Amino acid sequence: MFNYIRGTLVQKGKDTVVLDNQGIGWQISVPSTVLSGLHSLDEEVKLFTYLAVREDDLHLYGFLTADDLSLFKLLISVSGIGPKAALGILSSLSAAEFHLAVMHENVKALTRVPGVGPKSAKRLIVELKEKVAALGTPQTVSATPQAGGTTSAYHDALEALVALGYNGSEAQAALQTIEDADRISTEELIKKALAHLGLK
Repeated sequence: MFNYIRGTLVQKGKDTVVLDNQGIGWQISVPSTVLSGLHSLDEEVKLFTYLAVREDDLHLYGFLTADDLSLFKLLISVSGIGPKAALGILSSLSAAEFHLAVMHENVKALTRVPGVGPKSAKRLIVELKEKVAALGTPQTVSATPQAGGTTSAYHDALEALVALGYNGSEAQAALQTIEDADRISTEELIKKALAHLGLK
């Protein structure tokens, strides 16, 4: 019904935001990555949305990128994964990170998501690997368009950092501090990111 909503950010909650669009306040449930990407009230925000319809409830979910929205739809198509669980996954992994984890069958990366155990991680891989491959590699690795690069070296470095135990947000933040990241090898990206993270 809604592809996106653009409006003024008037409220941020624990897991929701309210956007004012022409005098209507839209309450939208969002992952924590969206909340961290919104810096101040009164800024104009565009969220890609999904309307979940139940017998006695209409609920809007919002995302800063179309890739995250596509991943959300895929996640809720998996048996046992509802909207709340899907938001939890998207709060821990970006669309690009999830894509990498599924395509490389990285159970360890998926089990770092709260509530996702080894069995759930393997089910996600089995049920979504072909669908994720069909979507293609997401064009961004975070909610901010200017974030880092999107080269294979960047993706490989991101996956390596996640495998080392850093969450997606930490790994992204470290990689985004590196100048000319799109022209640096995977090994050099990892070395510079680890230095930024305090491992000399």
